[in-house]
Amino acid sequence: MKRLFPLILILLLLPLGCLENHPVGAPDSAGISVYFSPRGGCTKALIRAFNKAEKSIDAAIYAFTSRKIAKALIDAKNRGVKVRVIIDIGTARSKHCMGPLLERAGIPVRYKKGSGGGLMHNKYAVIDGRTVVTGSFNWTNSAEKRNDENLVVITNSPATAKRYERNFEKLWRLAELSN
Repeated sequence: MKRLFPLILILLLLPLGCLENHPVGAPDSAGISVYFSPRGGCTKALIRAFNKAEKSIDAAIYAFTSRKIAKALIDAKNRGVKVRVIIDIGTARSKHCMGPLLERAGIPVRYKKGSGGGLMHNKYAVIDGRTVVTGSFNWTNSAEKRNDENLVVITNSPATAKRYERNFEKLWRLAELSN
């Protein structure tokens, strides 16, 4: 058994090494693309996903100060996509928060505390009920240029999107009650 342990350990860790060699941003067979910052294309990937939206974008985001990402949401709204955004109430107090800009463009925005009294620390968007964009990536310039962050784009996965949509609807209702 002692001689088998190193072999078993190598076999268990081998798949993790394979993940590291996966081309960044290239979708795998499951429709998953992965991006890392700083300067790893997270903002571009998010905007690209929003530009493909045809029906809806529901987003829950902790910190949102990126004008480029806000513009992509406004552009989507202007081409007839239903857009809704929830932003953490604490980060919304920043003078750089994009919430007011989105509201002026006619996008419904709600501000929310975390359900347990902490932060509304989600960072995801559900697009057309089929695509989910999620990860640690906040929608800020710092996240793109300075921070170590990640963004995962999951395409053609209605079951995954449905789970995120249920969470979004719950947060949207709770934000409605608290505002």
